[in-house]
Amino acid sequence: MIKLLIVDDHPMILDGSKKLFNAVSDISIDTLNDIESFADVIEKKVYDVFLIDVNLGACSGLTFAELVKEKYPSSIVILYTGDDIKDYYSLIIEKKINNVISKTATKDRILKTIYAAMNNDLLLPENFIDYVNDRYSGNSLKKILRFNNREKRILELVMEGYTNQAIALELGVKQRTIENNLTQIYALLNVGTRAEAVIKAKEMGLI
Repeated sequence: MIKLLIVDDHPMILDGSKKLFNAVSDISIDTLNDIESFADVIEKKVYDVFLIDVNLGACSGLTFAELVKEKYPSSIVILYTGDDIKDYYSLIIEKKINNVISKTATKDRILKTIYAAMNNDLLLPENFIDYVNDRYSGNSLKKILRFNNREKRILELVMEGYTNQAIALELGVKQRTIENNLTQIYALLNVGTRAEAVIKAKEMGLI
């Protein structure tokens, strides 16, 4: 069961969201229209997915989304907005959110976005590739999208000075698995050492 919390200060939006998700058997939904109550809500229940409105009255939904992602890095944070979603693509690339959805999106699109994020995948908006190509080289884009969450986490731990054995203990896998992951990472980055991998990954915005 996917535990979903929708954060929006518009009662009509929350009511419509409840109706949409209540018909989905594998999603449990809660709503919140006052972020001041957020701390109390999350103390009582752990959520897998946060769907957050960009405009939260006096508070910026962007700031709130980034705070949630920072505090609960393993959770899925998706923005939804009535604005042009292209305005928020940079946050996906910078890993500050997992995705963004338009408020005009269909039920099918919303569900597919959530399910994809839960599987560590990114359901790309139609014009996302064009957006990134305007700002990055095609090769950089392909490499960014090919890295999974574990590989990104390994790069972060390498940057922090963890040995292969320490990384394996941290992630709960065998050291040989980490060695294989690093071989794949080196190939994707076209580097040969840990130091070069960290430098290249930082240049690409992976860490």
